[in-house]
Amino acid sequence: MKHLVFISLLLVSFTSLLAQTKENGEEIVGQDKPISTPFCSAAIGWTFPDGEMGKKYESFMNLNANFGWKTKKNFVWMLEFGFGFGSDNVKNKEGILSGIMTNDGTEFIISKEGSDAGVVAYNRNLSLVGKVGKIIPLSKKRPNSGLMLMAGIGGLQHQIIYQSTLEIAEQLEGDYALLYDRQMRGVMLSGFVGYMHMGKKNFSNFYIGIEFNQAWTKTTRIYQINYNYSYDKIFQDRMWTIKAGWMFPFFGRDADKVYYY
Repeated sequence: MKHLVFISLLLVSFTSLLAQTKENGEEIVGQDKPISTPFCSAAIGWTFPDGEMGKKYESFMNLNANFGWKTKKNFVWMLEFGFGFGSDNVKNKEGILSGIMTNDGTEFIISKEGSDAGVVAYNRNLSLVGKVGKIIPLSKKRPNSGLMLMAGIGGLQHQIIYQSTLEIAEQLEGDYALLYDRQMRGVMLSGFVGYMHMGKKNFSNFYIGIEFNQAWTKTTRIYQINYNYSYDKIFQDRMWTIKAGWMFPFFGRDADKVYYY
């Protein structure tokens, strides 16, 4: 939570700075106008899991690909695909794999050659969300930029991926891995608060902010080893993500006349 407070303050400061920035050394003839344009964007973020998901995983990276439309009235429609992954960030790996790990206190599994095989376990998240939102301009000079508010609904799937090290652990290869992967799937609600900047050049369009996701998921597997819950149990998974995206509009603006002094 301390990280979220710090990032929130940083975001507010960054937004205020952008809203107050003036163009020095040049005079632009012709006011920037609201535009309507389809766009695609790519985003990267760092996710802090909470709720039931927070009991399973440490923080992880998240990547997004978006396709959307911005109207002249600054409404935004967006379809977003998400891919999340960690790095050996599963918290209860030893508990899940206790039945096939060695009994000497080490995190090894006996390989098919009879030697020790290490195991790396990380999460893999997939999501697809439809979003709608609004850009609230903070300056009359920038009618296409401002506070960005988004809300959406879609689906989420997450599971554990196992990777053998040193030697191959056949117990976690192929279909055997499905007995331990804890794959979950369900409906997800999404909210985003941030700042969008649309500059006069296509490469200067970006957004940054904080996203919150709430999902209701249940296991997709018929059987899981060392699974201590009912297979009908609904889990409440939450995620806080600090994200930044680069936006590529398909339609440009009319060129402005610029005088330097």
